[in-house]
Amino acid sequence: MLLKSKEMALLGVLLGLNQLFIILSSVVETNTIILMSGASLIVGVVIVEFGVKSGILFYAASCMLGFFLTFNKVEIITYILFFGMYSIIKHIIEVRIVNKKAQYAVKFTYFNLSLLIMYFVIKIFITLELHWWMILGGEILFFIYDYAFTIFINYYLNIIRPKIIK
Repeated sequence: MLLKSKEMALLGVLLGLNQLFIILSSVVETNTIILMSGASLIVGVVIVEFGVKSGILFYAASCMLGFFLTFNKVEIITYILFFGMYSIIKHIIEVRIVNKKAQYAVKFTYFNLSLLIMYFVIKIFITLELHWWMILGGEILFFIYDYAFTIFINYYLNIIRPKIIK
């Protein structure tokens, strides 16, 4: 898994962009979820370019760096437990499971489990009341996020990547 200097430089730029999204998510309070989603898309790009192993290492580096650089430690929990990890989980699910309905069932299960874990972890730090309509809204937004994630990766592969990688 030795990387050439050009690949290492690309990973460094992508990690910097990833951290920019994470730091901005704690500075700009109104766009936290959108900025965390942007950070997770960067992990997806690393997986596409360098594979799952490099994606996992990139995710670990982004979590550690994000924990030290971000101002709001509770928000980084959402990146660590869901957004950053979702790129890896999505790739593994879509490679190993052929049936689309089964893919969505596994993704849906992952989302609900990570939501449950985030709820209990965040509840340690702040008082949080969760209603059924919040969970339903989150599940609907999750499917929109998954669809947008797929569109972004296809856009990256077909339009952005040919311009960057020559």
